[in-house]
Amino acid sequence: MNFNFIASDTLDLNSFENIGKFVDDFPDFKTVMINDENELKLLFELMGINDIEPKELLTLEFSKLWDISGHKLPELNEEQFNNFYETWIQKSSRSNNMDEYGNLIFLHGLSSKWNKMNYRLVVKENN
Repeated sequence: MNFNFIASDTLDLNSFENIGKFVDDFPDFKTVMINDENELKLLFELMGINDIEPKELLTLEFSKLWDISGHKLPELNEEQFNNFYETWIQKSSRSNNMDEYGNLIFLHGLSSKWNKMNYRLVVKENN
């Protein structure tokens, strides 16, 4: 399943109506490929984000939205990210490979920028 992490200073739910508008409105979105919503919940917990309930999105492209704007993403240096990643691999039992590492590397590079924005969201793509 694909979960897209996005950040923006403005939010228009029409952004989720089609992929073209989504990409235009959130050009630096990051897609995390994980198995299911339980893994997303685990990822949130490791990021220090708890008790976030999804909202239904009834669009062709996306089915759910998690508004994590009330939380900051972890701002990790390289060593901290590597420790975070190792914990993720251990707790999720996912494969330790470059694809998996690349899935989460945005936490090392974009968190500081995204934490300054008004909205931080995760949207689940329809499959």
